[in-house]
Amino acid sequence: MTHPLNNIDWNTLFQAEAGFQAINPASGETLPGHFPEHTDAEISQTIEEAAHQFIQFATSSSRTRAELLRQIARELENDRSRIVARAALETALPEARLNGELGRTTGQLNFFATILDQGSWQRSVIDPADPKREPLPKPDLRLHYLPIGPVAVFGASNFPLAFSVAGGDTASALAAGCPVIVKAHPAHPGTSELAAAAIRRALKNCHLPDGLFALIQGSGHQQGQALVKHPQIKAVGFTGSLRGGRALYDLAVSRPEPIPFFGELGSVNPVFLLPDALGAAPEKLAEEFIASLTLGAGQFCTNPGLVFAVKSPALDLFIDQAGKTLHQQPAGTLLTPAISAGYRQQVQQLQQTPAMKLEAQAAQTPEMQQVQPMLFSIEAEQWLALNTREEEVFGPAGTLVICRDLEQMKVIAPQLQGQLTCTLHCTDADLDLAHHLLQTLQFKAGRILFNGWPTGVEISPAMVHGGPYPASTASQSTSVGGTAIERFLRPVCLQNAPQALLPDSLLDHS
Repeated sequence: MTHPLNNIDWNTLFQAEAGFQAINPASGETLPGHFPEHTDAEISQTIEEAAHQFIQFATSSSRTRAELLRQIARELENDRSRIVARAALETALPEARLNGELGRTTGQLNFFATILDQGSWQRSVIDPADPKREPLPKPDLRLHYLPIGPVAVFGASNFPLAFSVAGGDTASALAAGCPVIVKAHPAHPGTSELAAAAIRRALKNCHLPDGLFALIQGSGHQQGQALVKHPQIKAVGFTGSLRGGRALYDLAVSRPEPIPFFGELGSVNPVFLLPDALGAAPEKLAEEFIASLTLGAGQFCTNPGLVFAVKSPALDLFIDQAGKTLHQQPAGTLLTPAISAGYRQQVQQLQQTPAMKLEAQAAQTPEMQQVQPMLFSIEAEQWLALNTREEEVFGPAGTLVICRDLEQMKVIAPQLQGQLTCTLHCTDADLDLAHHLLQTLQFKAGRILFNGWPTGVEISPAMVHGGPYPASTASQSTSVGGTAIERFLRPVCLQNAPQALLPDSLLDHS
């Protein structure tokens, strides 16, 4: 059976007569091409087909799935120029950044293929029988992990490739053996269609059913809600805003059959500048901070939005250099008009907060679709009194929280909410304070950095990209790294199973 959403003539897609269109965020102009508003009926039929294909894919070999992932990576590379060109139009991100992101996307696919080759993801356990055990014989117990079922994935606005159609959630779900239905982000529908076409070609080249993957398009919330509520969807991967993610999470857990919702919802990523480290290189730290704060116009989920430091002459030097560096930064174009409007509203609220001081802003006057990077400061007592003290500003704005002494810094750490990252800048002379803070911060974040900056997430077996709520909805998991596959697996125990019925991973080995 052919997928209803896969019956797309790619040669005529951009000449469709109806549907929504993408907008170039740099110019505000409408881009060529119409994209469909998929209906509930189309979405339901698509999911049913994915469910129909699930068992076959779930019981396929690791080798089969690894080859699919590698083939997807090859197809993306083969279409690199078209994908990057369209993504640049739809996001206003520079082509150099997008070329790097496409490399990260293919790297993730190949990374999970290697994990499948190694077999470590299975984590099989063989617990042999003991017929002589008293008072009752012990049964033979064997544990392995099976895919959870069709997975819904939501494309992220700020990573049109690496956290989107063929991104980490899709790669890890396919690696686990789960069909994937992606809801494309409406800000980059053409980029999404190009990536989806690469996946479809890979499925065909691997002689796998096209029902194992589908792309859903739509400019509003209807399609995403229909996707999460469908009874055949067994898990959701989401990267986006706290508000949008929480709404979908509530849908997922309020279904007649609740399902896991793996949402990465954002973070202010606190940075602690400990006294000796700050005193040793205040200007250097200031320049590095501004570089991280404004990277990608501040549209990274690991953007360092809060910096804590104790009042001192070294901090004065840090503030002065940070202001000079920020003053030289260009105005930035954000991903969508809505994101730009949200940024302007949030920085206006900060400017109107009595205790908040605007330390510096970029000198360049922003054009219609641009925003200015900004740096604010506030005394720690006033910051602690704010109801919105840890509200993420999505864009190139940061806040410096000035502590009166080390004890106040120690008081602040336990009051932080869940984060994707926390960072400590320290020297050997700061180790006692760093140890004290670490004891708290490791329970606040999924990743703790030392003497670095949080933007930039390595694809590694040890990486964690997640954290306690509201950073994510599932603090025991990660959306990046080798263990991301575990989100879409569940444990199954076979008791006293005949050898002839056991999978290879559970067979007795002489």
